[in-house]
Amino acid sequence: MLAIPRPRPSVSSAAPSSGPPSKWPGTAAEQFGRPSDPVRTARLWHALRASCFSPLGRSSVLPLLQRAARRSTTSVPLDQAYAGRANSFGFLRLGFAFAVVLSHAAVLGFGRPITHRVDISGLAVAGFFGVSGFLITRSARRISLPRFLWHRGLRIWPGLWVCLLFIGFVVAPVLYLARHGTLDGLWWGPNGVFNYLRSNWWGGMRQDSIADLLRGDTPYWRWTGGHPINGSLWTLAYEITCYLLVAIAAVLTLLRRQFRLLPLLVMVAVFGVLCWNYNQQVTGGEGILTNGSIGPVPLLGWFSASYFLWYAFMFLAGGVAELYSDRLPINDLLGVLALAVVGWFAFHGAFFGPGLLAYAYVILWLAVRLPKALHRVGQANDYSYGVYIYSFTVQQVMAKVGVQAIGIVGFFLASALVSTGLAVVSWHLVEKPALRLKNWTPRVPGRRADNAVGDGVPSGTSAVEGHTAAPIRAGAAESDRNPATTPSAT
Repeated sequence: MLAIPRPRPSVSSAAPSSGPPSKWPGTAAEQFGRPSDPVRTARLWHALRASCFSPLGRSSVLPLLQRAARRSTTSVPLDQAYAGRANSFGFLRLGFAFAVVLSHAAVLGFGRPITHRVDISGLAVAGFFGVSGFLITRSARRISLPRFLWHRGLRIWPGLWVCLLFIGFVVAPVLYLARHGTLDGLWWGPNGVFNYLRSNWWGGMRQDSIADLLRGDTPYWRWTGGHPINGSLWTLAYEITCYLLVAIAAVLTLLRRQFRLLPLLVMVAVFGVLCWNYNQQVTGGEGILTNGSIGPVPLLGWFSASYFLWYAFMFLAGGVAELYSDRLPINDLLGVLALAVVGWFAFHGAFFGPGLLAYAYVILWLAVRLPKALHRVGQANDYSYGVYIYSFTVQQVMAKVGVQAIGIVGFFLASALVSTGLAVVSWHLVEKPALRLKNWTPRVPGRRADNAVGDGVPSGTSAVEGHTAAPIRAGAAESDRNPATTPSAT
């Protein structure tokens, strides 16, 4: 509960009123502890009105209003609004990561969702997929296929591998030793550390727990009966699959502008399936890909059909937005309307096709319209991936030792702080050094090393379309500097 501060006592010597104090002070002056003065209030109002409507006031206020009106009614194509590194994708990714931490603070610390209306963590992860779809498609269109796959591997796997090793050789031994007083039985066996590393090494969440760690002594266990040690890794398999689908689309030349209608038709088809499934859910009918699993996929395991449909649509929406960036209008009025649609769906707790489509537009609109001060977030140091992949483990351990006793706000802040610390270490010691290898090319006898743009593609030449294009600006390949990986939800 938020405590409302009491008004400070009046400095006047007059006797206090004999009536009971009102619950909410009637004027702004009373809220700050000063007695109401009608004459003073009238003078302040007249002064404010005079400052706004005087010739000097009009010269400063009216231009602002006029600029805001023009901006709300003027549309700019996305490819003009999006200028390389001058965007807020890094800020949005970090916000999505902390939204997952907030949602998991209630789930892991108190054994309940933070709200029953909407899955905040699932919605945040959908935002990651929307950002990723735009940036990864942009990357695939600008560099060669081998370079694209190399970049994606460098972004996902080094950070994941170190996280898994940290869990297997630091967190797990400490928890197991505290429970059993010995390390016997921890390393080998179906649920041992080495099988955990082998099962999850390539991004597939095929083993979510180690031995009996966290069993019976966490709020999450008491709520669900599960004891995952890092439940935030499961959507990495979905993200990697989307990368592979983009690579296949590049091989089939479907990312060329002249063939972009086909990805759009696929997105429309998935949109129709989502709408149909919602209608069937309301009427009690059977939807398409609403139950069951897809797979197993080698190295990645099984996929939930419904989640795959949900996240694939967001990735498709981002990718199609990039393909049609020369025609997709960025308009503040449309952005506000889309934000209202997202709010309406969130309030009613039923996100499906229209709500997700509006959500994808809001993400792109915010990325290019948020204040320039936010453009620097995540540009040099992108901590969002590290926050995401470490936070679940941090919160599970904190819940086991009882940190949630300080309340949900304190638990969230404490876990976010520790997760951020681990993310900083991961970025500077693992992820950033790995990304320095993105332009590495193996030496082949009799062949010159490739340049930094792509495999055998001269600078200024499109690696996908195979013809000379305008030189790529220094910040154009944003997805290669700070690619959006998808932290997972629950």
